[in-house]
Amino acid sequence: MGSVALAVTLAATLAPVPDPDPAPSAPPRVAPRDQHLLANGPQYVYDRAYARAGTAIVAFRGPTGRATVVFVVQGMPHSAWGRTFGVHVHRDRCGRTAASAGPHFSNPRAPRGARISEREIWLDVRVLPGGWGMSRTTTTYAMPDGANAHSVVLHARPTNRSTGDAGARLFCTNVDMSDLPSVG
Repeated sequence: MGSVALAVTLAATLAPVPDPDPAPSAPPRVAPRDQHLLANGPQYVYDRAYARAGTAIVAFRGPTGRATVVFVVQGMPHSAWGRTFGVHVHRDRCGRTAASAGPHFSNPRAPRGARISEREIWLDVRVLPGGWGMSRTTTTYAMPDGANAHSVVLHARPTNRSTGDAGARLFCTNVDMSDLPSVG
């Protein structure tokens, strides 16, 4: 299964469904395509060791306005198997240099003193044998319309929970989350 199909399938199983008590044996229902955002990448690779990696990102806004983002990666090199990588939503689009994506997206409406993990969107992923991994997060806040959230970057190290740092940027996927579609 390609990364796109896998991401859509996984996101659909995580998305809210209208029936409150679906039968346990019923297959998951897939939200209509206009109810989620899908992006494939990466568009830019900054470390040649990751040149064969592929990503798929699915994002949508739930009934409460909170954003759910699913990140799927495949084709990671053998040296990455078993490792955890920091993955963050960044403000700007990917570009020729690793710095092009700018800083991490940060919720502009976050209350004063909110922890960094409650202001940003982190999707740290552990790479499994075979070179693939998946992560998912839902924001603790309603995603603002017009958010400066335009890319997802995979970093060299797991995210430092105190500072948000995750080391060098290895590759970047463009995904415009400024106006997320809603599910439900």
